[in-house]
Amino acid sequence: MSETILRADAMLTPEGAVAGAELRFDPSGRITYAGPAQAGHDGAGSAEGTVHELRGHVLMPGLVNGHTHSAMTLLRGVSDDEGFMPWLAAVQALEQHLTHDDVATGLQLAMVEMIETGTVAFADMYHWDARLIELVRGAGMRAMVALASFTPEAVGFPGVSPWSGAEATDQTEALAERYAGDPQIRLAYGPHAPYTCPPEFLREIARRAVERGIPIHTHISESAAEVEQIRERYGATPGEHLASLGLFEAEVLAAHCVHLTPGEIDRFAREGVAVSHNPVSNLKLGCGIAALPEWQEAGLRIALGTDSVASNNTLDLFEEIKTATVLHRGARQDAAIVRAADVLDIATRRGAEAIGFPESGALEAGRLADVIALDVTGSAATPLELASDPAALTSHLGFAASGRDVRHVFIGGRHVYADGRHLTLDADAIRSRAARARTRLAAAARER
Repeated sequence: MSETILRADAMLTPEGAVAGAELRFDPSGRITYAGPAQAGHDGAGSAEGTVHELRGHVLMPGLVNGHTHSAMTLLRGVSDDEGFMPWLAAVQALEQHLTHDDVATGLQLAMVEMIETGTVAFADMYHWDARLIELVRGAGMRAMVALASFTPEAVGFPGVSPWSGAEATDQTEALAERYAGDPQIRLAYGPHAPYTCPPEFLREIARRAVERGIPIHTHISESAAEVEQIRERYGATPGEHLASLGLFEAEVLAAHCVHLTPGEIDRFAREGVAVSHNPVSNLKLGCGIAALPEWQEAGLRIALGTDSVASNNTLDLFEEIKTATVLHRGARQDAAIVRAADVLDIATRRGAEAIGFPESGALEAGRLADVIALDVTGSAATPLELASDPAALTSHLGFAASGRDVRHVFIGGRHVYADGRHLTLDADAIRSRAARARTRLAAAARER
């Protein structure tokens, strides 16, 4: 059986770092071996298959973005110095001018950026339909896609689609049936948040989610203002309010969760709610610092996300990895409270499980070959003596590595990014279309 073989200076595995590493996967994209390099197989090719000699590189699992809004790459840098509510108003004003082509271009631009910075899978909430899903499949990425909705009557993206919230809910179910069993795609309901969705709508989505086995992706307790608003309306915290509507009887991915109470953290752990920690976005919008140490102690299912580039400006998860590690150390004045190894696990294996791709996320036999190779010959990687100290790999990936170091990306064994060149996307053409679309959006907003 023909295999693909990757050999590198080191590799991050569930058991730790391996120096002088070799990874093998079969034509189905399943890893058959992950460990020390095996002797007797040299050259760029052999009877066994293709060999990639990646000297000066290290291998690690592909990264998983636990929460984003991909099409919003066209809104990068909007209202950069505003707080959450003014920022949201500015973003929504521009969104009213988006077309379906804009959303497609924004999605493709996001995938260009994610792939070239090492992300292989993402959880997204925005407008989605079969045409957009096929763009993800063509690019080779994995995605949990949620059709955003607000109220049953409201049309979320009038220039993109005529679907109301109720119609988006129906379309979610139709798309879930169409892509059932697809290894790259999961569908989710996308009720935006408890402060934008009426209780009756949330209750109905929860009922349908349980009945059909479709997950829910939503925002919870992102800002203190949201928490106060929900308390005033319903006499409960957002988590308590959603629990009363039966939401947590379904599979839920909750973004942000900055202001969860201790009781909500315990409830989320008991109910199996997955949470996406988005530290850079939370900090940029002045929303606060989520209680990651308490989440870990409670045993929550955790992913690491960027949110959209409108509230973050990049989709580079290595920035999130470092920030998530050092942020809590500084805030708690305790350098041992969050370890780089744990955050790397959240950004890979645990994130993949949280968004529904449990066969991804780790380099070990039997799993899918979602793997990235990083260059470690640059200044930020010097000195890095992996042969004598393989454990130094975790430190490098957690504190010094950058998305700019990514040179190769394989997803399910498919080579989608090779030595800095996209193999499934026309990056230059996509960037050109995105620049033109942003210019048009800005002009349209000024004319209002």
